[in-house]
Amino acid sequence: MTPGSYRASDADRDQVAEVLHSAYAEGRISLDEHSERTQAALEAKTFDDLAALTADLVPQQSLPLHINATRTQLVVAEGANPESDTMSTVMSTVKREGSWRVRAHSVTNNVMGDIKLDLTEATFDAPVVEITGTQLMGSLVLRVPPGVTIVDEVTNVLGETSIKDVGEPDPAMPTIVLKGTNILSEIKVRGPRRPSRWRKALT
Repeated sequence: MTPGSYRASDADRDQVAEVLHSAYAEGRISLDEHSERTQAALEAKTFDDLAALTADLVPQQSLPLHINATRTQLVVAEGANPESDTMSTVMSTVKREGSWRVRAHSVTNNVMGDIKLDLTEATFDAPVVEITGTQLMGSLVLRVPPGVTIVDEVTNVLGETSIKDVGEPDPAMPTIVLKGTNILSEIKVRGPRRPSRWRKALT
């Protein structure tokens, strides 16, 4: 699949609409052209649809801003490992960060320990990945890039799962499904601390 064939988001459509508005204000397109192109932008499905509306106004590589290497390369099926990735702790810590591969299925066994997974610079073996865990008096912390979809299917027994600041789901980003049993433990899923500095290691 080429980058231009990816689905556009509302933010991408809004960006193109702003370019069209500026072009009309500067006299580069007529009122009729502005109305026609703006309507087409609101109905656009892919990046190619949006790029065609601004091809004679700005360099094509400049729009939309949301087309980038992170989006198109975040899920890389080539070289995917079919085995589950098992992480176990007993009163200890497992920490992963930087550039690493998130397998389609991961298993976390955590007894009175901490598991910290920073996914912001990771690549994913599949568009939908599962993290299944059994926790007893432990902590699991996930740091995720903005736009991922989080599906919480965890069974909490005197425990808590909290999901904050992950942004609006983006269909071009991976989906993370959380499963398992959380006993007297906590699971925290957190997005970027600041919109312009989301690639940060867990502290």
